[in-house]
Amino acid sequence: MAGCQSCRLLLLCAYVVLSVIHIEATPLPHVDDCYLCHKCHTGKPPGRHLLARMLGAAEPLWDLSAGADTSSGSAGIDSSASSSEASDTGRSLLAKSKKPAKKEEQMYVPPGFKFNIMPMKDEIAAKSLKPNCTECYGCDTQIQPLQAAAATNQLGQNMKIEVGASPEWLFFADLPETANTGRKAVLKVWCMPIDKVHGTFSWRCSNTAEGAKAVQFLLAQQKVMEECGLLDVTIKVWPGRVNAVVPKHGLHVWWDGLWMEKAEGVSLNQLSYKRQRNFVAESLTTMLGPRLNRSRVVRAAIYDLLSSQCDRHAQNVFITEQGEVKLIDNLQALQFSWVNCAVDSIFLPGTQKNMIIRWGGNIVGKARGAKPRRSVNPMVVLDYRCYTPGGQLGTNYDPQLKECLKKLSGMSAKQIQLEYGFPYEWSANVLQMRASDLYNKGFEWTLRYGKPRSFKPKSYRQQPPCCNLTVPNPKSSVIQCGHDWQDHIETPFGDPMGGGEWRRPYPDPGTYEGGTFVDEPFE
Repeated sequence: MAGCQSCRLLLLCAYVVLSVIHIEATPLPHVDDCYLCHKCHTGKPPGRHLLARMLGAAEPLWDLSAGADTSSGSAGIDSSASSSEASDTGRSLLAKSKKPAKKEEQMYVPPGFKFNIMPMKDEIAAKSLKPNCTECYGCDTQIQPLQAAAATNQLGQNMKIEVGASPEWLFFADLPETANTGRKAVLKVWCMPIDKVHGTFSWRCSNTAEGAKAVQFLLAQQKVMEECGLLDVTIKVWPGRVNAVVPKHGLHVWWDGLWMEKAEGVSLNQLSYKRQRNFVAESLTTMLGPRLNRSRVVRAAIYDLLSSQCDRHAQNVFITEQGEVKLIDNLQALQFSWVNCAVDSIFLPGTQKNMIIRWGGNIVGKARGAKPRRSVNPMVVLDYRCYTPGGQLGTNYDPQLKECLKKLSGMSAKQIQLEYGFPYEWSANVLQMRASDLYNKGFEWTLRYGKPRSFKPKSYRQQPPCCNLTVPNPKSSVIQCGHDWQDHIETPFGDPMGGGEWRRPYPDPGTYEGGTFVDEPFE
């Protein structure tokens, strides 16, 4: 009996060994030669037999500057090269503007700019004829959808990954140095044939023009901010080919995506609404107190005003345990997309998002019966006035920023557009006006009166800053301002949502005309 058991054990061991030998001997195809591939090795895995890459594998070769007249006389994409008939291929970037008629203009694409936002129809057709593969090689990176990433434990708290409201797919992606540093990139991909919510599969894409324009705009904005010396407050972005497969789906993504530096730490949105007593009394008040990088707060305010940021809410700001602040998602800026927004940021007193962190969305939104909160939102200390002499910045900029503002002030909108590569001249015009006002009139004047200006119902009178926090009762999670703070709740007349007249069926709680002030600086 014991001999039989030994025989069975030997047979089992032999089977396992032969199976391993068979797996290792099975030739691996290149990912380009598969339609779907459920496991793709980065590069060439050692010890495996690799099939040669077949000829005719798809290589995207789309140059956005093709067909564009980049001379000084006409800086737009030729309509014959970017007609509406080409939109179904995903290659058209002719501006189909939904903006006011006075802002209609043809899009400018700088020479050499390339972004393959989706595959061509013939590439998709050729790919669909290839076999599905269990395993392959030749990927350049490994990716993981953000919504599939596990929650992380930071500061002793369970922090879920925030995926935002974008319909595009977001991934964590390995970088060449990931194995040594552990650092990854965040990757945004348009035109994914897999529906992010329902998982259905269809090669359709309707937002190709907007996506490619967004990438070009972000690169132009980044070029300006790097020249002005403000790039330290935000993440870096760059376009590039993906060449990876989506886990579980096996889809090969071989077109371009927007690669973004992964911000360290947690979003302020996650941080500010944690209410465990020990966390509030210790970690939260420390990160936003003694450890807070105060100069970074000031520079974030400058960044957002110069670029007329309109989407700087708490999810788009990250902070580390050491108090380092980092801005993400800078697309809604310079009236590129949100033409009815002048500027709106939690870092800029008097803008709507700043007032929301002070008073709450119900009061700012003028909900019927809205009442003040018991606890102060800890983000109130992200106020540049707390960290500047006399609570004012004026024109006291560092030399690099001052020189940059001087340069931009002296340029025309067209010159700015051509030098930095903005898709539309109106964005360059907004930048020129902001830079000129900041340079000549100073930060505080520009925040109140600089053009473009917010609609009156969205333009608030600034309230005194709260510069440090305290937790009066250690047994409670209620936060209060750590010094005497006269925060008077008052809202401007009108509709705070649309910026027009008050039309709700109850009295407007507003008390003054927005954009008017009773203290200096005066217009």
